[in-house]
This record gives sequence, C-alpha cells and structure tokens, in this order.
Amino acid sequence: MTKNTDLHSHSNYSDGSSSPEELIKLAKKRKIKNIALTDHNSVKGIKKAMIEGKKIGVNVIPAVEIRANDAEILGYFIDFKNKNLIDTLSKISQRIENSVEEWCKKLNKAGYNITFKEIKEKFYKSEGINEFHVLYSLNFKKYGTITKLYKKLKNQKLTPNKIKEITVIQAINLIKKAGGVPVLAHPWLGDTNKNFKRMKSFVKAGLKGIEINNGDTAPLKKKSMNKKIKTIAKKYNLVLTSGSDYHGEKIIKIMVGNHNLGKNNCDEKIVDKLKGLSQSS
Repeated sequence: MTKNTDLHSHSNYSDGSSSPEELIKLAKKRKIKNIALTDHNSVKGIKKAMIEGKKIGVNVIPAVEIRANDAEILGYFIDFKNKNLIDTLSKISQRIENSVEEWCKKLNKAGYNITFKEIKEKFYKSEGINEFHVLYSLNFKKYGTITKLYKKLKNQKLTPNKIKEITVIQAINLIKKAGGVPVLAHPWLGDTNKNFKRMKSFVKAGLKGIEINNGDTAPLKKKSMNKKIKTIAKKYNLVLTSGSDYHGEKIIKIMVGNHNLGKNNCDEKIVDKLKGLSQSS
C-alpha cells in the first residue's frame, strides 16, 4: 500500500491559516503525492493550489466541503469553474457569515471580548467567516479549548442562530452537477444516527464514498465508529476516504485529535477510484 494521499485539507480561503501555495509546499515536504483542497463552501483557492502543485510535483485534486443541514459533503474532481456551484456556495457562505455577525453581537453583549469586525480583518482572505473563526479567536484570547468553549456557550444559550441550509441530497446533487464525486465527511459529526438511517437515500441520490478518518479522536469520535463506517461502506459499496482535515499549524494545535498534514493518509488507489467515478458519472 502506498499511503501518500491526503483527501481533506483547508486553506485560508475557508477556515485554515495557510495559503493554498503554502499548503502545497508543505505537502511536498511531507512527501504527499496527492492532496485534495477541500475548503468549506469555497473553490477560490483551487487554481492557486493546482498551479503550485504543477510547479513542484504535487497532484492537487480539485475539491470542496459543502455544509448541509445535518452533515457536510466532500466533493472530489469537481469542475471548480461551474457557475451554479460557485453561486450556490457563495449563498451558503453569506448565510453563515450573516449568522456569525449576529452571534458576535450576542457574545459581545454577554461580556465576551469579540467583534465580527476584528474576525473579518484577521481572516480577511476567507470566502466566508464561519463559527470556527469565532471559536479560534476566543481560544486565542484564552477563553478555553474549542470543545469546552462550545459546551459552555451552549449552556449559556449563546450558540449561533439556526440558518436555512441546503439538504444533504441537495449538496450531493450540486457536486454531481459539477462533475464531482460526493463523499460523506466525518460521519461521526452532525446528526449521526439520522444520517446513518438515511444512507440508502443518500446513495440513491449519488453518494459514492464515506470518510473513515480525518484525525478526530474522542470525545468527537469513538473508537467503535470505524467498525460502523466499514459496515456501511461494504453494504452500499462506498469508497472509504481519509485525510488530515488540516487547518494550518497554529490551528491544529487547538483541534481535537491529530490533524497534522499527511498524518491520516490513504492509499493512492483511492484517487484512481474517485477519478474513475467522476468520469463515469
């Protein structure tokens, strides 16, 4: 087995801290042959990543991670110039950003030293500010770890307002229409039980894979989860993918688990499988 493929990474065009070029240079340094840039609701960094990859010999897979109502869907080998994809991602990002702006006002009113303006300035490259930008900022200001912070805010009834999100099936269709291969990201997060019960409908809609590892550990991911994922993958003939969910050196230090780039690589045969599925769809 040649484990030289990382299928989950983020740049500063979503909620990572590295530029697409820095990400690809690090991939080269870590002897990663294939890497997917899977920014949240954004495809803006893909072209830069691909140019850098071509220059230094790293195969960059054009990809995305789309937020839906109960889960996130990864899309591989997408046409990142697809207008419908770009427009829909922009609308999703704007809804999230508007919600985050209101959340910052609520937090500030409750005594937390945080403003939307400072987050927007700090993460100015991002295509859309999301909830994690707020949690990162609060963590850097010594308000606590991300998991403890979120639990505390939940208890204080200081979580973000619910927004209108696209459904998982709509996210799958969006990726398919952009020529990509839809894969269920970190299935241990979101409404796990509900999503597992709906797998048949996801597969019918075009889901082709499921992520088995992104570096998360307990309390986010129980050890027993891998067995469940393998059972589901076998039942529905799904490709098992894995990656680091890398967000940059400073940020991975405050994430749960091990999200070092290249730490949760999968075999490069997975790339061939995904590419084959993208060409046959």
